[in-house]
Amino acid sequence: MTTEGSAVYRRRDATTTADDAETPEIRARRGPATLARFARPRADTRTTLAVVSDPHLSTDKEGTWKVFHRTEDRLRAAIADANDRGVDGVVFAGDLTEDGRPEDFDGAADVLADLDAPFVAVPGNHDVPKAFDDHDTPPVAEFADRFAPGEFPFRTQFGGVDVLGLNSASAPGGELDATHDGAISDDQLSWLESTLPETDAALVVSHHNLPGLDAAVGADGYAPHPPVGDAPAFVDALAGHDALHLSGHVHLPAAITGDVRGLVCPALSSFPQAYTLAEVGPEGTTLRMVPVADTEGVEEAHHLARTHSDRSGDIAAMVEDQLSDLPLVDER
Repeated sequence: MTTEGSAVYRRRDATTTADDAETPEIRARRGPATLARFARPRADTRTTLAVVSDPHLSTDKEGTWKVFHRTEDRLRAAIADANDRGVDGVVFAGDLTEDGRPEDFDGAADVLADLDAPFVAVPGNHDVPKAFDDHDTPPVAEFADRFAPGEFPFRTQFGGVDVLGLNSASAPGGELDATHDGAISDDQLSWLESTLPETDAALVVSHHNLPGLDAAVGADGYAPHPPVGDAPAFVDALAGHDALHLSGHVHLPAAITGDVRGLVCPALSSFPQAYTLAEVGPEGTTLRMVPVADTEGVEEAHHLARTHSDRSGDIAAMVEDQLSDLPLVDER
């Protein structure tokens, strides 16, 4: 099957203004809020995972819509909350660092040392070497040794769930050329096709998202990022299995439906500054958004997103629409 699916995406009516409804700051602090309920995957052993996307940790930068000066505090808050909930594992869906600087990787490792649960991470485009870097970004092999089971792709079991991690961020030659696009290499696709049949409840994680957002935004808008490269082949590898795909990158929570199930996770660094709590059990999978900032912090992130650039303002408006009517999808 090569049907690329669709994103569950809601746009506010053109006659509606922000003053007509609850403010986005209040909505973002209402959580934990249910983002999606999927009938699959299911697990006999009830398993809870924290999925953290786009922390963009920076040890010395300030500002922008990613609120760099709060990134360490937000990551520490997410780790503390995950510890309090006693999660079975933590999954990082990419862009652990602001842009791959060694000192930021060290800062992230220092925060993650406080985790009570085991964790795995996949790299985002900001974590891998790029041709235009003005600093020495550690190679992906070092990322895998430090934040993953030592290689990509990987399979790790947390409770009753298999986490399959893919590297969608690296270019074939080892460095990205002035782009934030991503792709799943042929060898990883082959691995995925052979591994998925061995799993009963699988979460497949890559930084880059499945297709569907572009069709959902409509002719008057645009998708914040294109989907992962060679998307039909990736969809084909996932289709027919009781797997759920998790990604980040877009800084926009969205549910992907169709031939495959997927969730684009909210960003930890930017509005709404939240992580995703995934609960997998006999009845299916529930995904909840867990805010980590107080009201003042969310207001700051919302203001910076709305005013930093046209693009960040558009994404902030999309996030507001998504938060206005949850869950995004409910199969149960």
